[in-house]
Amino acid sequence: MKTAIVSLVLAASSSLGPAREAYQSGDLPRARASLEGLLQPLRLTNLQEEAEAHLLLAATLHAQEDLPRAEQEAVEGLALDPDTKLDPLVYPPDFIAFVERVNVQRRERITRRAAERRPPVLLPRSSSSAPVLVESRPASQGWYLVPFGVGHLVHGQRSKGTALAVGQGTTFAVSAVSLGVALSMRGSDGRYSAQDAPTARAFNVSYLVGAYAFAALYAYGVLDGLLASPAPLTPFPGRVPEH
Repeated sequence: MKTAIVSLVLAASSSLGPAREAYQSGDLPRARASLEGLLQPLRLTNLQEEAEAHLLLAATLHAQEDLPRAEQEAVEGLALDPDTKLDPLVYPPDFIAFVERVNVQRRERITRRAAERRPPVLLPRSSSSAPVLVESRPASQGWYLVPFGVGHLVHGQRSKGTALAVGQGTTFAVSAVSLGVALSMRGSDGRYSAQDAPTARAFNVSYLVGAYAFAALYAYGVLDGLLASPAPLTPFPGRVPEH
């Protein structure tokens, strides 16, 4: 419901309306000219609108086979809104796949651009000297130790995080249910009856397979996050020059 409301609000935007209409009607030159006019110089004050404008321009450039420029605009859009979801009714499947590939392969550039666009936080000082500018800290890599793809989702890797969440959740559920059923089939003496033994054996095997699969997916998620992902940018304090 929330996504539908946001889509309706964006659809009513007077700034992006002509460019969106031109793109959807196939008038790519007009869409490109309109979007470049909004972004160069920047005439959009809303970050979500700016992110959509970059991604809409990326889609236009992708359709015109200007892939380097399309990748650059996709990076800008993802840096502004890493949780954006492209509407398959608006964008073609090949462009959606292109943006997902950019989101994975250009993660370091996206993170760097997001840090550059992030507004500094002003912290008041107790003395009368000038305030200190402190950049917001990026998410810790310790999140990768949390199962179910939490670390990847926190760091903006939505596709990989969702895959890990589904895979680990499924294998964990299969393992837990199989173990519970196998234990419930035991008699008061802790043994299985001759009639229940084959079924219990199958559930025990299912429990072990699920547990090993969960452990393998968890280990992959941790190693992929800590070794394959770029290290977070180191925040640094800056001081406003005193006059």
